[in-house]
Amino acid sequence: MRNLIFLIIAFSFLFGSTSIIKEEELSFEFEIISDKNGLPDTVQAFIKSPVCEKDKCYEIQIIMRWDLIGRFREYDTLTGQGLTKLDHIPFIEEDYQKLDRLLKDPNSPIGDYKKEDLIHDTRKSDIDGFTGATIREINEIVVGGGVYSSYTLWQLANRKFTDSIKRMTTSLLDQKLINKLISKHDLAVNYFIINNLNPSDFLNYRNEIIEMITINKGYFVKSAIEKMPREIFQDSIIQDFFAKRFKTFNYFTQVAFLKQLNSISLIPSLKKELMSQKDNRNSLKNNLIEKKLF
Repeated sequence: MRNLIFLIIAFSFLFGSTSIIKEEELSFEFEIISDKNGLPDTVQAFIKSPVCEKDKCYEIQIIMRWDLIGRFREYDTLTGQGLTKLDHIPFIEEDYQKLDRLLKDPNSPIGDYKKEDLIHDTRKSDIDGFTGATIREINEIVVGGGVYSSYTLWQLANRKFTDSIKRMTTSLLDQKLINKLISKHDLAVNYFIINNLNPSDFLNYRNEIIEMITINKGYFVKSAIEKMPREIFQDSIIQDFFAKRFKTFNYFTQVAFLKQLNSISLIPSLKKELMSQKDNRNSLKNNLIEKKLF
C-alpha cells in the first residue's frame, strides 16, 4: 500500500440562499494518511466551505482530520487563511481554543439546532455584531461573533463526512488493518469491525474475532455472536473457544450463542460444557440446551 492514498471528491450540499459565494459551494479533498508500516492511520480533508448568515456569505478554508471510524481529531488552518468572524474580524488564540473544544464534542448541544434557529431576532448584539443574539443554550460554547462558522465547522467535523469515512475504511479492511485496529483496544472500533465485515469474512478473520471477544465482555460479545454467520459455528476451533468461555458469559450472551447452534453438529467439549450448564429451571437457556442435546 502506498504511503498516501488520495481520494479526491467534489461534492455539493444545498444550504439555502446565495450571495457572491454560493451556499452550496462546498468542496473537499480526502487523503488517507498511512503509518510507518504503510497501513491507513488517519483521514484528512482539505475543505473549502461557505459560511452564510442572512444575505452574506464568506469562504473558509481548513484542514480537518479524523480517525478511521470518522471521529474528529483535530484541525489546521492554512497559512494566510485564518478563520474570521463577522465583518472579517480574525479569530484570536482563545477563539481557536474554544473552537477546538467544540469540534471535539460530537454530542454538543449545537447539533440539536438548525442553522436558522441559532440566532434570536432582537436588538443589536455586542456578541454577534448585528441584530440578533446567539441563543442562550449554545452561547458559551460557540466563538463570540462566529456562531455560524462554529456551527458550520461542527457539522463538517461531526456529521457531514462520518458515513463517507466509514465506507472508505470498510473498503480497506484486510487482516493487517483489522489487527492494527484491534490492538487499539477501543470498543467503538471493535463494534465498527463486526458491523462492517461481510458474512464470508468472519471465518477468514476467525482469530481476530476470537481476540475481540476475548478482550471484551458484556453486550459486545452478545453483539459479535449475533453478527457471526451461523456457518462459522461449524468450525471446531470456534466451538472449542466457546466451550471454554461459555460459563463466563452473562445469561443473554449464552442464549444468543445457543440460538446460533441450530442444526450445527457439536464437538464433544462443547456438548460436555452445555450439559454442565443445564439445570432444572424453566428458562430459555435450559430449553435451548435441552433441545440441542436431547
